[in-house]
Amino acid sequence: MEIKFKPEPEKKDTGAGTSPEEKTAGTEENVSAAEIAEQTAETAGTEEPEAEKLAETEENVTEKSVGIKRRRRSRKNPVTDSEINGEDGAAGAGKSDRPEESHSGKSGGSRDLNGAGGFEDSEEDAIVETVGEAVEKKPMRLWQKILLGAGAVVLAVMLTFGFSIWREYSRTESTEGNPVEVTIEEGSSTRQVAQELKDAGVIRYETAFLMKIYFSDNRGKLRYGTFTLNDGMCLDDVIAALVTGGAQKEEQSFTIPEGYSIPMIAEKLENEGVMSQDEFLTAVKNAAANFQYADVLPAADQVFYQLEGYIFPDTYYLSEDMTGDELVAKILDEFLNKFDEQRQQEAANLGMSVEEVLIRASLVQKETERPEEYPMVAGVINNRLAQNMRLQFDSTVVYAMSEGMYGVERVLYDHLEIDSPYNTYKNDGLPVGPICSPSLEAIDGALHPAEHNYLYFQTDQVKNDGSNLYFETYEEHAAAAATTENPSASSDQRQETTAAPDGAEGTTGNTTAPDAAEGTAASESTGNTAAPDAAQ
Repeated sequence: MEIKFKPEPEKKDTGAGTSPEEKTAGTEENVSAAEIAEQTAETAGTEEPEAEKLAETEENVTEKSVGIKRRRRSRKNPVTDSEINGEDGAAGAGKSDRPEESHSGKSGGSRDLNGAGGFEDSEEDAIVETVGEAVEKKPMRLWQKILLGAGAVVLAVMLTFGFSIWREYSRTESTEGNPVEVTIEEGSSTRQVAQELKDAGVIRYETAFLMKIYFSDNRGKLRYGTFTLNDGMCLDDVIAALVTGGAQKEEQSFTIPEGYSIPMIAEKLENEGVMSQDEFLTAVKNAAANFQYADVLPAADQVFYQLEGYIFPDTYYLSEDMTGDELVAKILDEFLNKFDEQRQQEAANLGMSVEEVLIRASLVQKETERPEEYPMVAGVINNRLAQNMRLQFDSTVVYAMSEGMYGVERVLYDHLEIDSPYNTYKNDGLPVGPICSPSLEAIDGALHPAEHNYLYFQTDQVKNDGSNLYFETYEEHAAAAATTENPSASSDQRQETTAAPDGAEGTTGNTTAPDAAEGTAASESTGNTAAPDAAQ
């Protein structure tokens, strides 16, 4: 609302003897009476429309705004009407001459006009500007502050702890320290050794010690006895002392070759004077009941040895008076260290139990001499099982025939009829259990099978380096077998050996020519039938 004053009419001097002061006073009185009456009437007529217009303007500002920014005013920085209504400076200047009046708005609460278009200070007053989507910032609650603070503390502790472990793991130089005498009990596991070293103050973190052992060549080589160490030694020096010191004179090393079966290991132990076969085999049978994976082991009456495949191939250091039970416990502990959480998770991702992984890995181990081909053979196993084809691996027949001793030079057709749950010619799917102790590489091959379409393979006898040839069809496999037979054999003999036996069409296999005196060989069958190492 704007109040306008009419210009004062010019008064003529009548010269009627009135003094200048009296004339002026009379004029002001007349103007006051007349003009105030007129201005009051105009004010009454325009006040309501002006108020409605201002309210409408504020509604438009509120509706069109997609956000609200609030800024506190101060007396030193008064706010003009143009900041609220978006008017230009000239319009704002024109409104600065209005007399004081008050009105209410939707966005700023109660506001009083003061002076040249300004507002009196108020805690609730705000300026409305279009700045973005309206978001009311809520104060953080006490429990949120506590949770945020606790999370920050936990993260800081984890980072500090992880860095400390890594620093101890990566330190390669020892420093001067206080001498510490540590006694490692006979039969202690690697974890128990780590705990003993930590309790003695030689190491700070067990995890760093276990990692250092795992990623070194000293797995299974720690000795028992009394050692003089110091608390300034790096992990490399600590491990070196535990491997070379202690009861060194009272121990001997024993190596389990990759691909050996339990009876072959027992024979080797006896031949090297470590212990009798019976003592070891009895210990193996007794350990199955309390083993960590006892729930997935096959039934004792279905297999030769329930722990076949779990006797991990490696070099072990044994005391002269170590019992069979202690040796088996040491070996199983090593297997559990190797088949770690990562491999357990990989097996779970494939829907396999540890038992199934070891069955496949043992087949892979026996079917090729080339570690780089482990995933290829594992892929053949997958493909044949996916098409409901029997595996027909010679290695399973040899294991069943020899009760795990192998040594069979050639598989004959008659051998394929052996009644055994290991025989993959007679039974669908995988054999009832592992057929040897697979290496870590064979286990990883079973966990990471190659993706291909091959269903057959046979030894490449041209290269004669233990590698295999792979085929997608039986016709390709049979044709290759005919051209790689023993050249000294007659064509009739080769023809006879490449013909698949009844029910065996589609078998996989490493093919070899039979000797005439041995009879007919199952050349389409799978397998490295030669026993490993000394067992050949």
